[in-house]
This record gives sequence, C-alpha cells and structure tokens, in this order.
Amino acid sequence: MKTKLISSALALASSLAVAEENGIFVGVGLGYNSSHVKIEGAADSAGSSFSDKYKYNGLNYEIIAGYKQFFTPKLGARYYVNFAYANTKGDMGENSDKLKVMDYGVNADALYNFISNYSLDLGAFLGLGLGANTYKLDNGLKKTGFNVALNVGLRSVIHKHHGIEIAARVPFMNTTLEDVDSSKTTARQNYSIGVRYIFNF
Repeated sequence: MKTKLISSALALASSLAVAEENGIFVGVGLGYNSSHVKIEGAADSAGSSFSDKYKYNGLNYEIIAGYKQFFTPKLGARYYVNFAYANTKGDMGENSDKLKVMDYGVNADALYNFISNYSLDLGAFLGLGLGANTYKLDNGLKKTGFNVALNVGLRSVIHKHHGIEIAARVPFMNTTLEDVDSSKTTARQNYSIGVRYIFNF
C-alpha cells in the first residue's frame, strides 16, 4: 500500500512538471491592425506650421515559422520569422483612401508556462522583432523602412501539437513616405492584435 502511494505521488509530480517539447512550429493568425499617416510642415512663410494625422484600421493576416526550446519545464525561448499583411481603410468617411501595410522580420521571444503537463501548456511570451514595414497608399506612395517591435501575449499548447495564442505587436519606428519642399509624410503601424493557430511538429 505504501509503495502504491509513493508511486502515485511520483507519477502526479512528474505529470505536473513536464517540459514542453522543443521543435519546429508554424502558425497563421487573424487580427486587427491600427496604423496612421502623418503630414506635417510649414503652412506659410511666416513660420507657422501644420500637422495632420489620419488613422487607418483593418484586418491583419499573419504567418510565422520558427523553432522553440525549453530550458526548464516552465522557461523557454523561441526564434521565428513573421510576415503580416493588412489592407486598412482611413477614418475620413466614404471617400477615405486605403493603406496597405506589410510587416516582416525576425523575432525572439522569452516563453514562460504557468501550467505545464502532458495534455496542456499554458503561459505567456514577451520578446522583440527586427525587420521592416512596407506602406502603400492609394495615391501611389510606397516606402519600406526599418522597424523594431515589441511582441507580447498569451499562449497555449494542447496535446503537444496544437496551439492557440492571443498576440499583440507594437512597432516603434516611423517610415518616411515623402519629404518634399516644406512638407513631410510619415507612416507608422500603431499596433496589431489577434489570434494565432500554431502547429508544433
């Protein structure tokens, strides 16, 4: 009887501390993108200036692929590439133009699991992405600029292979679309947030 109790306790302890497996993963995501275009410059020769900001919002589509590894049952890291596309629309009414946004680069996230056992891993991630954003307006303006972004969210892995994530990405850099005469036009992705499905090999 005593031996059975000890065996049961050891089995329970091991089931509560099983590290998520290392390996390759791929994922797809659907979410919401918020961006803006800012036009600023000199209004007249007297030295006054103007600054107008236009918001653009729309659906965001994403694919990612990379590798994850765990150092303890709860702590790990992952390294991956991402590509996201959003076809956003301005908030200026029926005559609003559209802004196409592409976000791509390399990323590294720290992973921490609150729960880690045979059937379910549940945790959070925090990391950085380095890459570029490409912006294209209806009027033909198109530019690509370097970008740095914060990655943050919640993640789960169900029965080792299937994962669901709630992920947010916050870029930090502006991209200059046009700088002529006395005006400058810049674009920036404010944030994207959405849901991902991840398959772990």
